[in-house]
Amino acid sequence: MPWCPVCKNEYREGIKLCAECKVELVEHLEDEKVEDIKRYEQEKMARVQAMIAAEEISEEEDERAVYHAYQDSASKAQDNRSSAYTLLFVGILGFILVLLIFTGVIPFYQNAATTRYFLCGVMGTMFILFIVFGVVSMRNSKILLVKAKSEDSLLSELTKWCEKNLDGGQIDSGLFEEEEALALPEEQKYFKRIERMKEIINENFMNLDEAFLEHFVDEYYQELFERR
Repeated sequence: MPWCPVCKNEYREGIKLCAECKVELVEHLEDEKVEDIKRYEQEKMARVQAMIAAEEISEEEDERAVYHAYQDSASKAQDNRSSAYTLLFVGILGFILVLLIFTGVIPFYQNAATTRYFLCGVMGTMFILFIVFGVVSMRNSKILLVKAKSEDSLLSELTKWCEKNLDGGQIDSGLFEEEEALALPEEQKYFKRIERMKEIINENFMNLDEAFLEHFVDEYYQELFERR
């Protein structure tokens, strides 16, 4: 096969002139130059593969970040309860203040009845809404506490099942070839293992919430691979 002596590109038979350098092709390059070209091509291919792998990892991390937005029901219940207390306290205190202004106990706008009615009406409505939202948040907190107990029960059941039926060797079995297992970065191993764990669990536990499952598998991964 002819080669360009300048840019070292290889051409198919029948071509006499390099398209880039405009010089005549030669039949052979020096052995050292050929080895340099091959080594350069291999390094170039390795860099391209590394860039592709980095992009894939970045995309998988972005997808994973979405799942990590999961918040358990117990935490949600606590947030709702805190919000309820704040809303109820501000709403009740504010409504009492409006009543005192309206009845004249607090002497605001004594000589402007219309302005006082308007002020009390607007502020009273606002504080009533605070109270309503506080009651709703408190109710949601109680609902979430019930759901949290169900989640705790499911979490306990999942953990016991995984302790009996999952181990690192089983996850890796057939997932990686021997050479691949040695050369593959831990980040890529992580994502492949996570997907395998989710598949196995989904086969035995139907209709699991995707965010809940992602959260559980991410936590249990440490038990199987990072602490052994």
